[in-house]
Amino acid sequence: MTPAAPAFGELRASLLQRIALGVIRIPPLYRGSLRPLWVKLLNALRSGPVDVESVFGRFRVYPTTNLVDSALLIHPCYNQEEIDFLKAGTGPGGTFVDVGANIGLYSVALGNFLQPGGRVVSIEPNPVCVARLRHNLELNGLDTSRVFDVGVGDFDGKAKLVVLRNDLAIAHIVRDDAHGDFAVRQLLSILDDAGLQTIDALKIDVEGFERAALEPFFRAAPRSRWPKRICMEHLHDSDVMAGILRGCGYRLVKSTRNNALLVLE
Repeated sequence: MTPAAPAFGELRASLLQRIALGVIRIPPLYRGSLRPLWVKLLNALRSGPVDVESVFGRFRVYPTTNLVDSALLIHPCYNQEEIDFLKAGTGPGGTFVDVGANIGLYSVALGNFLQPGGRVVSIEPNPVCVARLRHNLELNGLDTSRVFDVGVGDFDGKAKLVVLRNDLAIAHIVRDDAHGDFAVRQLLSILDDAGLQTIDALKIDVEGFERAALEPFFRAAPRSRWPKRICMEHLHDSDVMAGILRGCGYRLVKSTRNNALLVLE
């Protein structure tokens, strides 16, 4: 029998970690360039997962394995500007789609915000991240029935996952229909299975494969099913994807350090 996971709070930061975090969380010390150093320090003080209660919800993070985990531990308001933008386009009972959900930062944040009655579809192919995503949703009392452990692409088939720099947040999929480890599906098909006919907000972070994930969706789905707000990583004005979004009627509202924020007009 598999032993039960420790209850939330049993893995909270140790006293020495809390002292260190009190200093690390002073701006601008929590910025990304210094994060690897802080992760090493915190891991030396106590290795293993850490329970974090942030403004977005509860998370069990594994800081040495994943950029998102480490960011949540070191900077509890990580990506708040992006999350606030997505929240502003919806409300309780609304709908949110998280493509490349990782451990569930956005899924938890929006899931908590959209209660009661909100629906979140979380899509993530990495099995390690999927397990952590499900656990983080459960820690917040959120529904896990719309977690899809698949990749999103412009084909229906199978793929392998290539993880770069030993960081679960930096990975991309490679098509391999014969020997692939997981399924790849088109976004519209996933949303049909999830029973989602409208999308108030969508976040996508798939390490440069945004066009493969979104272009077929915009071609096939009626405008009524297009997301009203999008948060997308690494979108530049000269990108083909930027032109596709402009052609669909999306306006760039703002570019943060890592993401583009767009609204459908």
